[in-house]
Amino acid sequence: MLEPGDLIEFQRKGYQHWDIYVGKGHVVHFTFPELEEGLNNMLNGECFKAKVQKECLRNVARVSSYAINNQLDKKHPPLPLPHVVKRAEHLMGKNTDYNLAMSNCEHFATMMRYGIAESQQVSLVPSPGLHLEMTP
Repeated sequence: MLEPGDLIEFQRKGYQHWDIYVGKGHVVHFTFPELEEGLNNMLNGECFKAKVQKECLRNVARVSSYAINNQLDKKHPPLPLPHVVKRAEHLMGKNTDYNLAMSNCEHFATMMRYGIAESQQVSLVPSPGLHLEMTP
């Protein structure tokens, strides 16, 4: 059963998308308003802007399967769950740099839950940590 503060892992074709469950059927996650330009930048190893948004879990899932994935709880103690939700909701509407290797949706989700940005999807690439530089 989903609890506020849980990490949700969505199975997409070729990768996983990550969110923070904030309760009442909603998640906070990265969205990509300028997707086409961003994809070109990402393929060149550059950053592009992602937006932190709150959306209905069903809308984010679409036809993807998803599951709670708090497996890093064994490695990092989670922050108090009300604090996790508050942190995620505080960033709603903000823009942040997105970089596949150093600042992706999994980095964002783990930063919210643990205070440490970690992405097992890109664990072969050294990650100096998530740098959330917000711009209006």
